[in-house]
Amino acid sequence: MAKGQVAQACPKFEASQQLDPGLGTLLNLAECYEKLGKTASAWAEYRDAIPLARSSHSKVREELATTRAAALQARLSTVTVRAPNAAALPPGLQIRRDGVPLLPAEFGSAIPVDPGPHTLEASAPGKQSWSVTVEVGAEAPNVIVDVPKLADAATATATADTPPAAAAARSAALPDAPAPVRSGSPQRTVAVVVGVVGIAGLGLGTVFGLQAKNYWSDAKQHCRSYPSGCDGQAVDLNSKADSHATIATVAFIAGGAALAASAVLWLSAGSRANEGVALGVGPGTAFVRGNFQ
Repeated sequence: MAKGQVAQACPKFEASQQLDPGLGTLLNLAECYEKLGKTASAWAEYRDAIPLARSSHSKVREELATTRAAALQARLSTVTVRAPNAAALPPGLQIRRDGVPLLPAEFGSAIPVDPGPHTLEASAPGKQSWSVTVEVGAEAPNVIVDVPKLADAATATATADTPPAAAAARSAALPDAPAPVRSGSPQRTVAVVVGVVGIAGLGLGTVFGLQAKNYWSDAKQHCRSYPSGCDGQAVDLNSKADSHATIATVAFIAGGAALAASAVLWLSAGSRANEGVALGVGPGTAFVRGNFQ
């Protein structure tokens, strides 16, 4: 760093902070990011250093981190990701920025990012994936990215693999082709429904799990020596983390149970005299009762 080799210094500060976290290393890493032009990364590290400096009663470092963070905040570049209408969101939709999943609460909000290229991706079960790379400039520009409604994967595959004319010609060439076997069709339809419920449960568990992790991380910033020496805000954040973790656990269990039931239904499809279907999904359970054809 002293020799001006900033690009080589930053990874060493990062490794040092991971191996042996320290306030001084964190401030050096923030300064290194700032010299590289990574304004959002530097701003985030300075903000993390403020409560650490306060808890260690280092007034000089607290003022340094506060001043640097405030100066960078006016220069932050941001990306605003706007998702489709909430009513039109497909189950299991996941939007990533540079490979990191975004929380639903981040949709429509200006998220600080480092200047440079950033890749946005959207995917959902049964849908075509979508991605775009945007270039974010320096000195406080805001790039808005609208995620389109995802097309059905089955429709897209059929259109790409079989043009209408070719499909019609193939159908005409096989006039005596036997009708498709219908045995097991309703049961497999139910299997798909249960599978979608399972995927949605896993997606919900992922979202609440990430939120719980963030709450726990924020809570630690309000403790002199976690888990002791915590203020009232830390207790509140820890309570929120516990609640979100519980919801995540229930969602994961329900999602896994539903996927298991879906697999059983799909593999056992084909028996006769199956009618009077009843489907149910609850915390940690998924059941299908009745007969299928």
